[in-house]
Amino acid sequence: MRILTLLSILFFISCDANKEPVEYIHIKESLSNDIYIKYPKSEYVTHFYDKKDDTIKFDLSKNEFDSIQNLYTKYVNSYPTDTEIYLKNKNFYVTHGGSSEYHFSLKNKNNKVITLIYTGGNDVDKEFENFTKFDTYVQKLLNRKKELKNKPLSNIFVL
Repeated sequence: MRILTLLSILFFISCDANKEPVEYIHIKESLSNDIYIKYPKSEYVTHFYDKKDDTIKFDLSKNEFDSIQNLYTKYVNSYPTDTEIYLKNKNFYVTHGGSSEYHFSLKNKNNKVITLIYTGGNDVDKEFENFTKFDTYVQKLLNRKKELKNKPLSNIFVL
């Protein structure tokens, strides 16, 4: 009986460790913004060419962060680290665009970086559709934050 109890505990621990829960996310939007998503306090940093950076702190509820954790496990966990995803138009016509890097700092001390490269559209290869679901959720969450409604726009342009 003790062996069964020990085995069930070990199984539970190993299953929980495979989730790779997120400690925090750092989103780098080209050279203009850095977003640090962490429970309970998060930050949105806007960079400027000619003046000091502007930092806005905003709250993230436990429920919101748990949703991010669940979506990470469901949609992002399976991607290898250092993945590049190209957002393009239907005709595969490439235009100059920017990029966003998602740096996931995981509680098991591993890190994962996924880069979204904007090349002129919203289409993505089928294998990366799950990440765009995660990205859409995070962007909608940020857009709902009242503290970020009047955030300043960066004057740094990417060439």
